[in-house]
Amino acid sequence: MAAAARATDDHLRLPRPPGVVRRFGAAHPRAVDVLVVVIALLAGWVQVDRVGLTGPLWEVLGGPWSVAILLTSAALLVRRTRPVLPLVVAGAAVLLSAVDDRGPLVVPLAVSVYSLAVHRSTRAAVAGAAVLVVAVLTLQYAEGEALGRSPFLAIVFLVAALLIGASVGDRRRYLAAVLARTEQLAAERDTRARLAVVQERGRIARELHDVVAHGLSVMVRLSDGAAATAESDAARSRAAVEQVGEVGRGALRDMRRLLGVLGEDEPGAGHAPQPGLDDLDALIGTYRSAGLPVVLERSGEAVLDAAAQLVVYRAVQEGLTNALRYARLPSRVLVRVRLARQTVVEITDDGAAGPPAPSVGTGRGLVGLRERAALYGGSVEAGSQEGRGWCTRLSMTVDTPQGDPA
Repeated sequence: MAAAARATDDHLRLPRPPGVVRRFGAAHPRAVDVLVVVIALLAGWVQVDRVGLTGPLWEVLGGPWSVAILLTSAALLVRRTRPVLPLVVAGAAVLLSAVDDRGPLVVPLAVSVYSLAVHRSTRAAVAGAAVLVVAVLTLQYAEGEALGRSPFLAIVFLVAALLIGASVGDRRRYLAAVLARTEQLAAERDTRARLAVVQERGRIARELHDVVAHGLSVMVRLSDGAAATAESDAARSRAAVEQVGEVGRGALRDMRRLLGVLGEDEPGAGHAPQPGLDDLDALIGTYRSAGLPVVLERSGEAVLDAAAQLVVYRAVQEGLTNALRYARLPSRVLVRVRLARQTVVEITDDGAAGPPAPSVGTGRGLVGLRERAALYGGSVEAGSQEGRGWCTRLSMTVDTPQGDPA
């Protein structure tokens, strides 16, 4: 029920018509059409009757005009869906004026012109009304008589119906255009919202991958080391186990922060600061505790914003995680961070003393890193160094408030 109510609230609808008559017409269009047909029948009978109710039934019903009255009135039933048809039928009935001096049927003519203006276009209504006026006047003067009351009344009704129909039709078409534009804007808004959700999900997926890959890789290496030294060096094994707990708790905190963006269940969830350049030493210390011989070289004094610092941090994290997973007995893993307008991050290892380790990842880390770098017009390259280890290199262009030191 709640979902249906929300769907109804979101649906774009016309404002409620003012007045009882307009509300009834909007709610029951077929009933209005039937009422118009009845009025056209009665008006046509009154217009052509010349003998009163005491004459023969055929004469009371209008004689030969009874067929024309019935056809032109019945044609008004389709005036909304086929507005040209009532105009054609009413125009054909005008031809009866050539053999009878009772004049054209006024109500069907006026209603057909009005319907054409409302349900088709003002231009079509003007053309149809002009043809009918010319036909009425031509038949009238062809008889060689002065302009009678019925033709004059028909022309007045035609002009009035044209003006009213043009006003109502233009208003309806304007409202339809406004509603169509509103629906288009609403669809574009929903599309932008969906794209924003997709982008946010992608960002969270990249963050979760980095957090989980980093945490689990270090924890696995520490666990292996603790198991290997459990009997020979109990103190070192215990320290490794404690380090596993610290890394796991840190990963849980990061995951809770990221998932808090989705739910906002906890106060301040999702608002903790993202890691940056100041956290590189702690990050490298974690990998060193897992047995990876990491050396950090920093150069440049450019000031990076928080988003750019996060990209640098994730690049170092991804490179070290891959080195921890795949490097074969490296003697040194070098991390170079050059802070400038053209910021460069390189992670290289010399792990060539053993066979290459099979890949256990999905490649999402490098894909996510390339997406981060692309936000700054940068690129990511990763590959072997002619059998002498692996190199991951990120390059991106950032704005530096203090200028480019290079």
